[in-house]
Amino acid sequence: MKTINQINGIPLHYARLTNHPYGTRGEQRNFSIDESFLPVLENALQEVFTHCPLGVPEVITTAGIFVDKPGQHGHGKAFDLDAIFWRNETLVTANFIHQKELYLGIESFLRKHFGIVLNYYYPNHKDHWHVDTSVPVDYNETSKSETLYLQLVLKYIYNEEILVDGVWGRQTSGVVTEVFGKLGIDTPITTKTNYLKFLDLTGRIAFKLFEENTSPKHLLNNLTEVIEDLPQQNRIAVREALNSFLDHGETAQWLGNFDETHNLDTIINSVI
Repeated sequence: MKTINQINGIPLHYARLTNHPYGTRGEQRNFSIDESFLPVLENALQEVFTHCPLGVPEVITTAGIFVDKPGQHGHGKAFDLDAIFWRNETLVTANFIHQKELYLGIESFLRKHFGIVLNYYYPNHKDHWHVDTSVPVDYNETSKSETLYLQLVLKYIYNEEILVDGVWGRQTSGVVTEVFGKLGIDTPITTKTNYLKFLDLTGRIAFKLFEENTSPKHLLNNLTEVIEDLPQQNRIAVREALNSFLDHGETAQWLGNFDETHNLDTIINSVI
């Protein structure tokens, strides 16, 4: 085991305490990590931030590396990523609903290095990514976590109509064939070379979408999705308040001045 308090010069913080709650920058801590797992984590985060348009962050918060419990955490061979803080931007993993492009861009590159990545849609992982190397990096049709990721990027990055349920089936298979054709990637996805190329291109495309999806209309769509994700007793009142805002004549006129600027096909062509 080795003790660290930073990764590639980025301070590692803990933010799961009363005085440093989840979603804040927390405080820098020492963490124990398996010496063979550390370079995998370093290489993964280096690739993430090399491609991320926000660059190298100021702080990463983690829920833990070595934890005294069964599984990879008990060997110091797993990493739980809570949030990433840049100077003018923050990604908190629990905010997937309105940070989809940035979130999925980061996850795409993480999956190039870790065979296990558990995300927002995987049970009990809404507030962090869990990554470990207990299985090889490849695509397995029976893997719920891998299929959830696949369906999420097909829906939110490639704008395909698809059910996100973590189950590989005829619909998912058909959409994969269609999207792989657009990207110029051979099938099947279960071939490691094809899967890695898909992860790389998807990460780059997601980051470009993140850069361009800043119009008021897009941000308003994000807000609408956050509202629909609220508990029912809160959802109705907030939805009615938003509708009152949108139905106001001056608001509608103001929003009419904005168009979505990105074109997915153009972005794909710029990347492949």
